[in-house]
Amino acid sequence: MAAVISLGNRGDLKAAVPLARCALEHPTDIVLAREIVAALRKLPGGPQKEAALTLLQGHPAPAVRKAAAAAGPPKEPRATGKAL
Repeated sequence: MAAVISLGNRGDLKAAVPLARCALEHPTDIVLAREIVAALRKLPGGPQKEAALTLLQGHPAPAVRKAAAAAGPPKEPRATGKAL
């Protein structure tokens, strides 16, 4: 757990996908997986972070899938057809 927190604090995008794979390799450890999502939230945006969050959206635990979806980039607002 300390390693996961430390990697999140370092902000190194190279850790994103390995962290997600760790969560998927231990599907019954929901606490670890949620901490991994929290660590991913701390990372700067980039394709590695997006790939990791996408992987975690396939996690067997609904709580982890939901957390990963919420940690993703904000959705673009829909066009309403009205001029701003």
